[in-house]
Amino acid sequence: AIKHDEHIEQQLSPVAIPTPSLRSAEQRERRPQTVTLRISAVKDGLRTHTCLQCGLNPVTTPVRRKFMYVPPWVYIGLALNVVILLILYFAGRQIVEGSLSLCPDCDRADKRGRMWRGLSLGGLIVFPLLGLLIGAPFSDGAMGFGAAAGLIAGIAGIATAISKTKADVMVVRKIDKKAGTLELTAAPEFGDVIAREAPHARP
Repeated sequence: AIKHDEHIEQQLSPVAIPTPSLRSAEQRERRPQTVTLRISAVKDGLRTHTCLQCGLNPVTTPVRRKFMYVPPWVYIGLALNVVILLILYFAGRQIVEGSLSLCPDCDRADKRGRMWRGLSLGGLIVFPLLGLLIGAPFSDGAMGFGAAAGLIAGIAGIATAISKTKADVMVVRKIDKKAGTLELTAAPEFGDVIAREAPHARP
């Protein structure tokens, strides 16, 4: 009888069931913070053992990134002319190319976020044109209303894309080549990993 009871107890003992963990992009802190880095350190490659975006996963091969900053005054060209906007855009932008240590998941999330932001910019052209085409059969006033509504929709699309990808995309806030610094808005984990594993990258 004792052996029979022991057999029952063994059968009823709890069994550990593995539970899947969230992907690093889903675990990442949703409140981006500002991180200032040395441009020289970014160009040489920010080598860390831990992913800069999630602060969780080990990294594989460093990924190449182009960091570009466009000052706000460039967009004055929108009120003037597309040609002037393009001239101001190329005259004002600054680019730093380097490499970062990211895990595959955060790398995909960053690329996906950049893609959606890029597509949303196209809405500034596509939606007003659609508004014009829809209003054309009616009157000039309807065309104007359609274009204005399309412009608002395009701006709303950009705002939505930025909001949905703010924790995935590293945004350049400023490039100061005289001071040799690059200012990024990224996940808080970015600054934590830099402070722990690459403090030389801080100015």
